[in-house]
Amino acid sequence: MKKHLVILTPGFPENEEDSTCIPALQIFVKKLVNTNTITVSVVTLYYPNKRTSYNWNGIKVTALALPTNKLQKPISLFKTWKQLKQIHKDNPIDTIHSFWLGECAFSGYYFSKQNKLNHVTTLMGQDANHKNIFSRLLPLKKIALITLSNFHQQTLLNNFNIPSKIIPWGVHAEITENKTSEKTIDIIGIGSLIPLKNYSLFLDIIKNLKLDYPDINAVIIGDGKEKKALLMQIKTLQLEKNIKLLGALSYTKTQEFLSKSKVLLHTSNYESFGMVFAEALALKTPIVSRPIGIANKSDFWQLGNTKEELLIGCKKMLLKNTFEATKLYNISDTVNAYLKLYHV
Repeated sequence: MKKHLVILTPGFPENEEDSTCIPALQIFVKKLVNTNTITVSVVTLYYPNKRTSYNWNGIKVTALALPTNKLQKPISLFKTWKQLKQIHKDNPIDTIHSFWLGECAFSGYYFSKQNKLNHVTTLMGQDANHKNIFSRLLPLKKIALITLSNFHQQTLLNNFNIPSKIIPWGVHAEITENKTSEKTIDIIGIGSLIPLKNYSLFLDIIKNLKLDYPDINAVIIGDGKEKKALLMQIKTLQLEKNIKLLGALSYTKTQEFLSKSKVLLHTSNYESFGMVFAEALALKTPIVSRPIGIANKSDFWQLGNTKEELLIGCKKMLLKNTFEATKLYNISDTVNAYLKLYHV
């Protein structure tokens, strides 16, 4: 009999066409189910924002559509607990896998403890930050904590003095089907238009590159609250002919653009892993970034902390004629590592 895994997550795609909601988790769950070694159920707390149950690629998903108001958190935690109790009654749970060290980890840990279940928590980003309130509400040393990179692991260790196991996200083999040998875009940026991603710096770098490359062609894929300010900056810097903000695109379309790009410029101040890094490696697109996530300096990957260092890195990468990746992350390795934690 297959063991029953319940995934607790703040968000999950609302249907099979929703490719932009946590792509890394989507790729992981699909591959996990395809192993035919485990039964997977998903409970998503906040997104979709409509309470419903539905089928996603053969997986039962329960969307609780909980309120995000802090004053209603106790009620939200109770509803999560109630749902887990019902699932456990219908089909006994063997393992709960919580994503993010937050409400999901809180509910997952205490429900697992009461019912003597296996519990795993994967930190996904800034939840390794010392400001995370759940770090004080949970006995972290008693939880199987997973981080995504050496950088992420060290961040958690520095902030809480808590060890963790590293399991990187992998990409699916089919990603290379989008690969093209023609690199028609000079610089690409991918990510939400939020302060953390620091796209103002991205635009400043393009402005400087324009001095040597008057016709430089750059695109940014993503949407967010900084869009208006970035459009104003593009106008101020007179980059209207050099940069296009393409908005949020489907996962497949994003990979197509990434494969056509000569350089991925990633100015973000923080990444726990950087799924876009793994995708760029698979698609043989050189990278220029800060030393965050899985960043690793090489002939293929230039690192920098300042605008000048990132600018120099971009110039070096734009001169490259070969596009060979140095390390690939495979989703099969990710799944196999987790299956061991699930005791499958």
